[in-house]
Amino acid sequence: MSASPKSSAKSAIFSALNANNPFERPPVVREQNIWGDSFPDIPSLNAKASDNLFDAASQVRAADSELEKITSLIFLSDRGVGKSHVIKRIRRRIQATSEGIFIYASADRYGNLSLINSLFQQSIAESLEQQGSEGVTQWQEIASLVVADAMKSVNPDATVLAASELVRKFDLAYQSKRSQGKDLVGALVRAVRKLAIKRQWPEPDSYVLRALIWTLSEERGSLAVKWLAGEELGAEDAADLRLPPNNKSEGEANASALTVVTKLISLIGEYKTVVICFDELDTSAVDADGRDAPYLILNLVKVLFDSIKQSSRAKGVVIVTSVLPNAWSQMKQLQFSLERISAYGDPISLAYLNEETAVDLCALTLGKFYERKGLTASDSIYPFTKEEITAFGKGRPSAREALKWFATTLDEKLKLIEPPSLSPTERFKVAYQNALDQLDVDDLDNNEVTASALRFCFEKIAGVEKIKEQPIEGVIVRAVEEITPRSKNDGRLHFKIVGEEDDESVIIGLGVIQETHGLSVGAGFRRLLDKETFGLSRGCLVRSRDRKIKRYWDSFEYYQQLIAQGGEWVDLISEEVKPLLALQYVYEHHEKFDLTIKRLDSFAFTRRLLQSNPLIREILSRPEGHVAEEALEGDELQRLSDDINLNDIDADLSRSLAAENEPVDDAEVQSEILEFADALSA
Repeated sequence: MSASPKSSAKSAIFSALNANNPFERPPVVREQNIWGDSFPDIPSLNAKASDNLFDAASQVRAADSELEKITSLIFLSDRGVGKSHVIKRIRRRIQATSEGIFIYASADRYGNLSLINSLFQQSIAESLEQQGSEGVTQWQEIASLVVADAMKSVNPDATVLAASELVRKFDLAYQSKRSQGKDLVGALVRAVRKLAIKRQWPEPDSYVLRALIWTLSEERGSLAVKWLAGEELGAEDAADLRLPPNNKSEGEANASALTVVTKLISLIGEYKTVVICFDELDTSAVDADGRDAPYLILNLVKVLFDSIKQSSRAKGVVIVTSVLPNAWSQMKQLQFSLERISAYGDPISLAYLNEETAVDLCALTLGKFYERKGLTASDSIYPFTKEEITAFGKGRPSAREALKWFATTLDEKLKLIEPPSLSPTERFKVAYQNALDQLDVDDLDNNEVTASALRFCFEKIAGVEKIKEQPIEGVIVRAVEEITPRSKNDGRLHFKIVGEEDDESVIIGLGVIQETHGLSVGAGFRRLLDKETFGLSRGCLVRSRDRKIKRYWDSFEYYQQLIAQGGEWVDLISEEVKPLLALQYVYEHHEKFDLTIKRLDSFAFTRRLLQSNPLIREILSRPEGHVAEEALEGDELQRLSDDINLNDIDADLSRSLAAENEPVDDAEVQSEILEFADALSA
């Protein structure tokens, strides 16, 4: 007799919940999650905080006085309450309205806090590399507004292209003007400078403006972003863009970073409201004088507040900083200037859950889970009851505590519904297969999730008695270690595999880098190449080959260097990493399946999976020693600097900057901008 539709639905729901308890993954939010869509948001939770931020953004936009164009807020939040979820809500709203630019600065990524200005400059560059509301990067959104402004100043009836269309046509238009011996970017810089003077804007920095416009270039945009991040450019790259190469010491770069940052934010604020969010200040890092992150970040906020300039017509700047309550108490004792770091008003304390928001959190988490699995439950909180959740919510738990309670309570419910009756081997097989079947495809795009699974498996290979002395691809894995020094890594590489290969020590530095923008990929490559600093024998990039590297990125050159150094790019194939994720899941939740770690280690299946997994074997095997052409796309960068003597680049830059700072020739600029408009419309 076949089961009724109702019992079949319940069976499917129980099977899915048993395989992947949606509450089990701890809600530790990392920088990737702020930009993605991987965790739920309860609009009712801490609505006061986000509403205050949105109101502050509206106020600076509407303000008539330059002095009211910048404001700041403090969010006070204990760990796990949900501050990062609020920040993500702010990010989504700001970008959805197309009225703002969002910058996220996580102090958890900051290693050497003595270089706080440079680290913040890097955060700005990486944030603006993220996709905005128009299908292009936030850099390109702003640059397209700058170019449109220049064109409209010459011809009010000029056709303004969408940002994506301007990016598509920019290089062709530039090349067309260059063939006539003209510098299109220079003409645009002069036009915008003329506008700034006319509108009484804070004077834009010519180099910052030039680099910003260059972000529209598909071929050279990544180099411009690299310069805007404060990183050093090669002599030829600097000559192509007519920008200084940034070849400074760390101390010099940190000293100059603040000027670049304030000039950049001041310029962007004339076009869109800039929202800057500082988060994760509870890092253990300190600067050379022993000052911690809360002190240094809040001091930076004060400096930014005093240094960023806006005109009366600007869209304004809002800075929000998330601080632990005890850290805030310490800062107040140091007599920090409240009118600068919390100008909008008193600090806003983020709230714990209550009866209603606890129910909302359960319903939202289960709703997304059921939707993803194609299931329909009889109630939005099934198999929980409203009574038990509201009773729990009266205790005012944090969001993190609530998710842990939901996970534990759900496991208890599942045990009552389906008590274990299988042998240990059968329980393992069922648990593993269910985990494999129910894997969340979104996890495969997350660097941290994949790196965690790989680290877990390599630790098992080094520790499980029956396999730890057996070589895999000629390597006996002895240990897995942290990447040190942390201050030089900034979270780019994930761990080191320490082993023996042909009776010699081998140390493989591994970085999972799935980002699609050039700045983060290049930063990861540079760490893989720095074998001396991190004590590596070779570097291993783990990245899907379908996330191709463009030949005109600096990462293409880095990739070639990695191969020359004996490193490799290992293809991250979903079908190869899924078994590792499933095995990790079963181990981490072994009590749920009534299994011990010792029992899991004893299964021959476990040992075979670890020893035969193609991804693990490829990481350990000797690199093949050649570039994977199928992982590349586009043409190599064609030089623009053939007519420039690289030995005389400083003199050439001086002449170029002097020309751009000379009084603007109206007729010349108008002619060049009109010709540019014609080239775009061709």
